[in-house]
Amino acid sequence: MNAPISTRLTGEHDVSQFDCGNEVLNKWLQIKALSADKGMTSRTYVWLFDDDPTAVKAYYAIAPTSVNRAEDGLSSGAAGGMQSVPAFLLAKFALDSSIQGRGYGTDLLIDAVSKIIGAAQVSGGRLIVVDAIDEAAFNFYKKYSFIPVQKTPGRLVMKMTTALGAFGIG
Repeated sequence: MNAPISTRLTGEHDVSQFDCGNEVLNKWLQIKALSADKGMTSRTYVWLFDDDPTAVKAYYAIAPTSVNRAEDGLSSGAAGGMQSVPAFLLAKFALDSSIQGRGYGTDLLIDAVSKIIGAAQVSGGRLIVVDAIDEAAFNFYKKYSFIPVQKTPGRLVMKMTTALGAFGIG
């Protein structure tokens, strides 16, 4: 299997066989991703491989958001003195079961964070936010320097400046 090709999701991509082991993430990609893109509520990026250049093997979705310092229990350092902190949400993140366990999760996260940093450089944004779907996802994000917030279970954040250093992007 060659290196993945990262591109924005279109109607030409085959999402029908995608199976990451989580039905919610599978169905979101198959049913809602294109309409979310059309409605400009999020952007979905997919990974393709040369051996089957239309079959989606991984994806992530990003969306602008804000984090309320008081509601989420953000530290003052993360909030930068703001009550409503501009951010980007890594809204969806999944790898097809055929490529899981091969180190692609790290590469997909780097791809997603790179896109988010690019968007933040154009529009601003202090944080990257993830809402982990389970304990394994929570631990995955923690491994890459995401910090849990105090009041919202499963939510983790990373400052853009931390992302620039942690992932060597910029």
